[in-house]
Amino acid sequence: MTDNNDPITVIESARVQEAARVGLPVIDVRPTSMYEAGHVPGAVNVPLIDPEDGSMVPDDQLVAAVETAGVQPTDDVVLYCQTGLHAGLAADTLAQKGFSNVELYSGSMNDWSAKGLPIEH
Repeated sequence: MTDNNDPITVIESARVQEAARVGLPVIDVRPTSMYEAGHVPGAVNVPLIDPEDGSMVPDDQLVAAVETAGVQPTDDVVLYCQTGLHAGLAADTLAQKGFSNVELYSGSMNDWSAKGLPIEH
């Protein structure tokens, strides 16, 4: 059963396109090298994995980076990665830290690329 108060909404590519079109923040949590190789147009890179040791960044560091990207806890924000796994982890973290309108693109870049949607470099 879905909790109507759940701060995380799972979305499809059409919603990502709409969000980007209207200026909602779209966050790519993949490593910077993957982001630079191609990302959803207009997305901002906030890596979930520390490139130095491969560990996940601490929750507070993730929240600070998202806020630095201009997203406040009451703002709508779209998250994606390559497969949806890391974006899901980031979405859970933001929800636990008080973000109330988190949208998770579960298909992420694999789905985006498979649909032939535009990619920015």
